[in-house]
Amino acid sequence: MNFPLSHISSLCKYTGISFTAGAITHGFFSGERSFWTAAFGIFIFMLGGILEKIANPDKDHSWTNILVVGIFAAIGLGFFTGGLQHFPDSPGRSAWVVPVGFVMSLVAMYLMEAKGKTQVKTVIVYGVIGGVIVLGASVFALSYFNDHESDHDHNHGVPTANHSQQVREINISMDDSMKFIPENLEVKQGETIQFVVSNTGKLVHELVLGREAELKQHLIDMKKPGFQDHKHDNEVSVKPGQKGELIWTFKDAGEWQMGCLEDGHYEAGMKGKINVLPK
Repeated sequence: MNFPLSHISSLCKYTGISFTAGAITHGFFSGERSFWTAAFGIFIFMLGGILEKIANPDKDHSWTNILVVGIFAAIGLGFFTGGLQHFPDSPGRSAWVVPVGFVMSLVAMYLMEAKGKTQVKTVIVYGVIGGVIVLGASVFALSYFNDHESDHDHNHGVPTANHSQQVREINISMDDSMKFIPENLEVKQGETIQFVVSNTGKLVHELVLGREAELKQHLIDMKKPGFQDHKHDNEVSVKPGQKGELIWTFKDAGEWQMGCLEDGHYEAGMKGKINVLPK
């Protein structure tokens, strides 16, 4: 078998599946992007099938490979393909997820396909060369997306503190019941929080941070004739079935609010409290 070709074919197939599945999942909300994502996914998957046929026409997997190594392979390929798709949204995370996924899928592919059939030296040489290329591309992409604002559907708040500061992640779910889950949070003064916001409903929802008076004033301003709303650092808007991220440093102690200021949502009770404990 041709081990490098076999590994590349596997990456192509799973990348194709991932891109195609993502296009189908978000097709109703991403417009033209979904069409090209699906087209690329179908093409790359077909290319992977052709390469697989050329590299290894007779596949023979044991149950151990399928059940044990297969899980390792799935995680690695998931890291690789998922990291590629979400590089514009989370470049810092994807910069290490993609290389780790490459290495994991490489090890899994060797155990499943090449052990006893391919010289270890060949695998090592390919792994080192491929790993350097993937790592270099990831570092370049990280630098690029840090210097250019992404036009992806996910919106990111701008942190009010230095990026080197430790960040705590909090997951929040929104749906059409007009609720934040959880709706009550507790943080420390000066703490930087990365809100990972999931919209599981069928309507557009948003997470806006501020004092209660500020949010209510924003609602009043929105109803004034000629009001033009602009994206601010303290808010993230998330389309149905998607996720968004917002990074915020709570400099002042006291009671904060999070609310959805889409038309009628805040009035329907889509709000929550954030208790910022003093240092």
